[in-house]
Amino acid sequence: MSQDTMCKDVELEMSKKITRFDTKALVGAVLLGVVFVLVQQIAHRIDAVINPASVIVGGVTWATFTGLVVLLFRQPAGIITAEIQAFIALATGLSPLAPFFIPANGLGSLAYSLVSWKLSMDKWSHHLLAQIVTNVLGNICVSIGLYVILKLPIPVIIVASGITTLAGVVGGTILTKVIYDNIVKSGVLR
Repeated sequence: MSQDTMCKDVELEMSKKITRFDTKALVGAVLLGVVFVLVQQIAHRIDAVINPASVIVGGVTWATFTGLVVLLFRQPAGIITAEIQAFIALATGLSPLAPFFIPANGLGSLAYSLVSWKLSMDKWSHHLLAQIVTNVLGNICVSIGLYVILKLPIPVIIVASGITTLAGVVGGTILTKVIYDNIVKSGVLR
């Protein structure tokens, strides 16, 4: 059996499941949650220097981690990883919007799960659709925070959220597809 055939078999087997409760998935979720925290701490500081109104680097890394964890470990691992990052962001004061990361991360992870459960995730369009749904839903939650906590005007919120969503969709789609395909090809998932 060729490497490509084995990769397709692994992808097909994983795409049919929405949940995984094995130790590998749950421990992997916690470990990736810690890595996610570290990456987001750095990404948000880079964004604060570049443009505090739009979370571009943080948006791309959030979208990428959300997609990868769901594709690799399914649920509840996706929510575990997402919420570890959200609660640490809240505890460390990463952003005044951190309370809104809790629903954004959880709903974003669930959205990616639903799309990846219904689609094979072997095409660019599948990853693009998953990222669109995930980023729009997550950024709606953060937009509410921009309005409630920062009291920003609606036009500013629309522009800032639009930039963050676009960056997350484009960057997240590319990085998630490339990284996931390489992980599958490596054979680590077997």
